[in-house]
Amino acid sequence: MNYVLRNYAKLSHLNYDQHGRDWNVETGKQQSPISLAKHQAVRSTAPTLTFLNYGKTIASPWKLINNGHTLTMLIPPAANGSQPALCGCKLESVYKAVQLHFHWGAPFSKGSEHKIDSIRYDAELHIVHQNSAYALQQEALSSPDGFVVLGFMLKLVPKPAINPRALNKVCSQASQVKNFKTTSTLKGEFSLRDILAGIERQEFFTYKGSLTTPPCSEVVNWFVFPKAIEISKRYLRNLWYLTDNRGKPLINNYREVQDLHGRKVYYREKSNQTKQDTFEYT
Repeated sequence: MNYVLRNYAKLSHLNYDQHGRDWNVETGKQQSPISLAKHQAVRSTAPTLTFLNYGKTIASPWKLINNGHTLTMLIPPAANGSQPALCGCKLESVYKAVQLHFHWGAPFSKGSEHKIDSIRYDAELHIVHQNSAYALQQEALSSPDGFVVLGFMLKLVPKPAINPRALNKVCSQASQVKNFKTTSTLKGEFSLRDILAGIERQEFFTYKGSLTTPPCSEVVNWFVFPKAIEISKRYLRNLWYLTDNRGKPLINNYREVQDLHGRKVYYREKSNQTKQDTFEYT
């Protein structure tokens, strides 16, 4: 989503005061985010996703950016030059990871974009992947299979059962990019897998949707994981102190949920009989 904002002409006019209701975008009937419900979803028997190179250490520094709408990080290649990517689960291409960013609430409100079983979580992490069949971002933006986005819920708890150390580092570094257009680099060798501590990779919702920021193009295969990543307030609160392009607090930066318009939402349950998926090919 914010991966494509750099080329959007009305970037300076985007804010979350009305959670997207005042955005001047042409929308269709496959918009995101949506409200997801296990009891209403179609049960899926699709294979699991295959996470390629997610476990490989990113040796070069990660670049963090406050673009006025979110905290975003570009995803560099691993030390051996390989790029984290996705395939499987009936995807017809390999999708390369290009960027991750966050949506969050405020000290007394929650800010995930998707709702799961009517619950809005404290924050949501998105990892954006571009179809490797398209060399240019513009090609992907004009193709219905242009992007895959993974959505992970973040839940505030006093003491996480699994300490998300890499995610804690990212959130801590947010204090260095408080103001609009500021950047910082995060040193330390860790992988994308490390950021997703405790996630159950076999269980997810999937549906056809859109970018959740302008131009809101309907070019996304969404995979949203219901098991939340637990994080302590000590780290997540760093996001609440960022400011937008107007100098105002960057809080509650989520788009309102959109109508389903008859779309099918699929839910893949974890099965004890399914071979455990891996982060890399063997």
